[in-house]
Amino acid sequence: MRRNAFVTTANVEALLAAVAELDRRGAEEACLIVVDGEPGLGKTHSVQRLSVQSGWVYLRCKKEWTPAWMLRELLETVGITPEYSFEKMFRQAVAALSDRAVQAERDGGTFCLVVDEVDHIARSSRQLETIRDLSDLLELPTILVGMGQVRSALGRFRQIGSRVAKHVQYRPATLDDVRALAQAQCEVEVADDLCAFLHEQSLGYLREAKEGLAHIERFGKRNGGPVTRESMDGEVLMNDRKTGKPIKVRAA
Repeated sequence: MRRNAFVTTANVEALLAAVAELDRRGAEEACLIVVDGEPGLGKTHSVQRLSVQSGWVYLRCKKEWTPAWMLRELLETVGITPEYSFEKMFRQAVAALSDRAVQAERDGGTFCLVVDEVDHIARSSRQLETIRDLSDLLELPTILVGMGQVRSALGRFRQIGSRVAKHVQYRPATLDDVRALAQAQCEVEVADDLCAFLHEQSLGYLREAKEGLAHIERFGKRNGGPVTRESMDGEVLMNDRKTGKPIKVRAA
């Protein structure tokens, strides 16, 4: 599969629209975007790819993160050797993020700080306050990514929750998303009836859809394409996420 191909799904479009809307925000300190949704909907993959494409800084929370550890990781991500005190590291981080924001503006883009797996720190005001301080000082769009409890968890901290300008909830992929994914990533032609079956059986979870496309591609390379629902009748498409049992293609 062409795994490097990136598909702009409906969820990605919603996230990009939220980033664009921050430029029109009223309160300058309201710079936070919360992205949440169930596992398997493509949140991490999409923010990682957008970070690479747009030059954003991407961080993944750790369960035992401290504010100092977070700053060290941020500085290492942007290629700066961290100083030995929290105060100095914070100043380094402000300078580094400011430089990137200014450069992005010169290039006509928007620079963002992305913090993934926020569930790990959603109950800790210390880490969240450090992120808020960076965002506030620089009026920096900051994307907080997690599962369905992130928004409610942030609501416990009024000074942080009040900074959330946009909420993007990742939803199951549409049929058009699955079609686009098949066209972009699968090295054999996938018939529309099989795309529809894949969408139905994956329940819109991109993780399962990609698993199904890998099976389709292997079948197509052995037997030729385009691969249809009928030609793949009886073949394993993916495993059921709840039971672990194989789901087989059924001819219409």
